[in-house]
Amino acid sequence: MLSIDERWDLIDKISKKTVKFGKYKHTLKDAVGELTVKPLTGIPVAVAVLYGFWSVFSSFAGFCTDGFLVKIFDGYWLPWLQNIFPGGLHNWLYNLMVDAGHIENGVLVPSDNCFEAFGVLTSGLFVPFGVVLPAVFIFYLMMTLLEDIGYLPRLAVLIDTILHKIGLHGYAIVPTILGFGCNVPAVTATRILETKKQRFMMMTLLGIFIPCGAQLGIMEEVI
Repeated sequence: MLSIDERWDLIDKISKKTVKFGKYKHTLKDAVGELTVKPLTGIPVAVAVLYGFWSVFSSFAGFCTDGFLVKIFDGYWLPWLQNIFPGGLHNWLYNLMVDAGHIENGVLVPSDNCFEAFGVLTSGLFVPFGVVLPAVFIFYLMMTLLEDIGYLPRLAVLIDTILHKIGLHGYAIVPTILGFGCNVPAVTATRILETKKQRFMMMTLLGIFIPCGAQLGIMEEVI
């Protein structure tokens, strides 16, 4: 058995052989990290990152929805259901499941797209799978990227002073951004805030002012 002094001597010998001491050199990563937390440079970077985030989000969601899924639902799925489902426009079950139709010149005519058909098998499938799913998927993919490169903590540091003025910590930016994807994980993420008051304030903001990915997808489709 080694005595305490012998153990420390052994530790000292091992550390001298394995640990290298030297002057730390600033890397490009360190320089970029510092730029993202200083207000003078961090705010333009934050604007650029969030603009890029939104651009990728809207472009990908729009491409998947308008360029691919709309063609499938409106070109194949809706006409197929309108042809095979019994009853027609004046049947309540047909209106409920397939197409409620719309009025043109005083005449009830069939819908030409799933978004306006308001049927369980048309709008009921198109909205979650054709509109919401692509938006939520790309949103969380981008969020994962920002988290992995370490930008979210830097963004929290950058806006900490601003959020403190309304009684919140800088880390409130995390549930805020998550809320644009889905309010459920956003509410869960409020656990990182320090007090019940902050968590309550953040959940109130999420419920009233921040649209989730489903709402964003619908708004994008409508606009």
